[in-house]
Amino acid sequence: MSRLKVAVVGCGGAATGHALALANLADFEIVALVDPSERNLASFRTRVPAVADVPAYADVEQLYDAGVEVEALTVVTPHTLHHPIVVGAIKRNLHVLCEKPLTCDPAHAREIESAAATAGVTVMVRYQRRFDPAYRYMREVITSGELGELRSIMVSVGQRWLKNTVGTWRQDPALSGGGMLMDSGSHLADMLLWLVGKPVETVSALVDNAGSPVDINTAATVSFAGGVQGQLHVVGDLATTWMENVAVSGTNGLLRYEADPQHPWRTGRVVHYRDGELVQPVNLPEPPEIHQALLATIRDGAVNEAPPAAGIAVAELSEAIYRSAGQGGARISLR
Repeated sequence: MSRLKVAVVGCGGAATGHALALANLADFEIVALVDPSERNLASFRTRVPAVADVPAYADVEQLYDAGVEVEALTVVTPHTLHHPIVVGAIKRNLHVLCEKPLTCDPAHAREIESAAATAGVTVMVRYQRRFDPAYRYMREVITSGELGELRSIMVSVGQRWLKNTVGTWRQDPALSGGGMLMDSGSHLADMLLWLVGKPVETVSALVDNAGSPVDINTAATVSFAGGVQGQLHVVGDLATTWMENVAVSGTNGLLRYEADPQHPWRTGRVVHYRDGELVQPVNLPEPPEIHQALLATIRDGAVNEAPPAAGIAVAELSEAIYRSAGQGGARISLR
């Protein structure tokens, strides 16, 4: 079968990993780059030698006008630009892998979900922790009932985000749509929702901008259907590289996850307390790489494991957090 022809839309630093992964997979072919900055494009070609001779365009409209044969976009632009780019791709019957968040506005995410379903194309959100062995182990323990009745979950993420993003679009609300919560925090907001697997009922939150135009630190209390209590803690002015911790308590056990602070992109360690014993699972099954999962959804009809519905849920939670913080921590009802 022919390789899937992909255009990389947005060629900043975050797109590097996307392109390197695609270039190393035999089932994909990068046929176009899209970025308005010649400097970005030149730097990108240096970081990803495989695209040295791939044609580039200033925006997606130039790409479409050029008649390039393309089947899918991987979108790695500033957050508020996701919606028009993804909707435009759907109208052209193109598949999309979109960086998080899918959109900043829940209504935009719902529009994408509806449009993709009508067009019969795949839109996948790049929530890669859904393909992480440790997180998948925790979800299986929860959904199988092995943990018993789910009672509480605490999710914490921290990054030296404030310092590392000074002067970039990530601290420009018009482009980012928010701060650490909307950026790295979006991944862990998704994990909170994915692991619990129940609708959010209420949210109350406090946010500290720490002198930035966007949110840096967030503390949110989230109540779910069935009485599950959740905590989401986002720290954007962390003094070290990374922090990522999860604790899930059920009537039959406890799950704990911790990432290595100095190697944040490696899968973390999960510990499972059950029946009075401590179990640390090793040699967990390796899930599909996210681009391979995208291809399986497009070509083989496999289940989309990071669908637009995930983007809708995270956008709704994020919006509720901002609303609550704007009202001094007031409880916001989502149902």
